[in-house]
Amino acid sequence: MEITERYFFQEDQQAVIHLPQRPNGFGILYIGGRSHYVENQESCLIHHVDKKGMIEYFRSQGYTIFTCNFYGRHWGSDQAVFLANTLYHSVMRKETLNPAIHIIGEDMGALLVCKLFRNSPIRIRSIVLINPILNLQDELEMERKNIVFFKRTLHEVLNAYQTNHLNFALKQGCNFYENITPIKIYSSTRNHYKWKNQIRLIEQERLSRKLDFSLLIFHEEKKYAYARDIHHFFKLHQKVL
Repeated sequence: MEITERYFFQEDQQAVIHLPQRPNGFGILYIGGRSHYVENQESCLIHHVDKKGMIEYFRSQGYTIFTCNFYGRHWGSDQAVFLANTLYHSVMRKETLNPAIHIIGEDMGALLVCKLFRNSPIRIRSIVLINPILNLQDELEMERKNIVFFKRTLHEVLNAYQTNHLNFALKQGCNFYENITPIKIYSSTRNHYKWKNQIRLIEQERLSRKLDFSLLIFHEEKKYAYARDIHHFFKLHQKVL
């Protein structure tokens, strides 16, 4: 019987490696957002119909995809960054993979990705961001329009950063302006405020520095329908091993 998933614990969080039938030697670290989970021997990447289609396509192309629970709603906390680092090294020991990996960050996962490429020993080949949250402070300001959502998000952020002081969390932000790693952002038409403001700013800053950047705007219902386009982007950055 073919083994397609291998579950294990990384620190105290459940993790999973989604295994291809014919490995191509390249790995993808998937860092999800608010609906992301790996628990009870189950992964949202195979229980969410559209995400499963995307993951199955990557597997069919030989990619090894790995992720973990990241403490739930992590909001890019240092604890989650440390876990991502240990997960990477654990997978590198378990699987025969090129040490330079691709990363997909969705929603708040982008906050964690940003910190990884700023100050992590992980070798990152390319980055894909799907409907990313790029700035924690801006996200909280948008949430203020609905006091119920704002209070919930504020509680999550303080809990993730293990602090009672919001400024402590906000001071740990970062940006995608300077790192040379190629980046492609997939942003929904519903996400118009972010791609007209935050994402366009990143685009301007990176292109002014002659750093690799591309953007694709899509309809929300097709969020996970761009696996082939992502694969094409990945392949562009696999020529140098």
